[in-house]
Amino acid sequence: MKKCLYVFIGLVLMALTLADVVIADEMTITFASEEWKDATHSDGTGLYWDIFRAVFEPEGYTVKVKKQSYDASVKMVEQKVVDAMVGAYEEEIEDGTYPANHFAVDVVQAVYKNDRLSQWKGLESIMNSTVAWIKGYSYDDYFSEEITTTLKIRRMNDRDAIFRLFDVGKLDFYIDAKADITDFFNTHTDQYQASFFNRQTLLELKLFVVFTKDERGEKLAAIFDRSMEDLLKRGEIRKLYDKYAHATFQYPSDFLKK
Repeated sequence: MKKCLYVFIGLVLMALTLADVVIADEMTITFASEEWKDATHSDGTGLYWDIFRAVFEPEGYTVKVKKQSYDASVKMVEQKVVDAMVGAYEEEIEDGTYPANHFAVDVVQAVYKNDRLSQWKGLESIMNSTVAWIKGYSYDDYFSEEITTTLKIRRMNDRDAIFRLFDVGKLDFYIDAKADITDFFNTHTDQYQASFFNRQTLLELKLFVVFTKDERGEKLAAIFDRSMEDLLKRGEIRKLYDKYAHATFQYPSDFLKK
């Protein structure tokens, strides 16, 4: 009889332990992201992580970060390996849940050698050329068909590979976020001098965190929208941006209207 009682107590304790684990897991949000300077460091520091903690921690959630390439981050949220991926453009990911609110903007620039053009004429300047960007991005979705149909597009795994194309004369324009371009030049001063290249702004795009396409993802997106609206109204998001005044972030102009 005692043996049965001990077994019963053991099973109850095990069930309670498992329940605690499940609850703890449900209250942890795992974000996958490429590592961007001052935004998403792999140690959990950076503006974007600060924003997500401000949004979710008051709701009782713990923010967990996972460093991945952009392309891998997209696949992980689509396969529900993580709860969310960071830095997608509007309508870029079909198999995911977008909140209504974005959290940042990307200034997208074109980089080219100084001798490539005598005069920059906007988007039409990249027509009939070879362009490259990081695999997983879809900048061509934001160009007109008139421009896109004239481009030879190279999708590369890393930025070093892109600049090697410049080295061998097989690339006209490199397209990327302004912050990533700046970071590349700052970390490759021994290989590439920024003064040998020109940079021009092509686009300004909203950045979103995208959650899994399921009930949990919809719930997290709803919390994100509610909390972001509140934080914007109270000026808390602006304070986080001001904390990183030394960086290259641009405070979204539509946030000023909140």
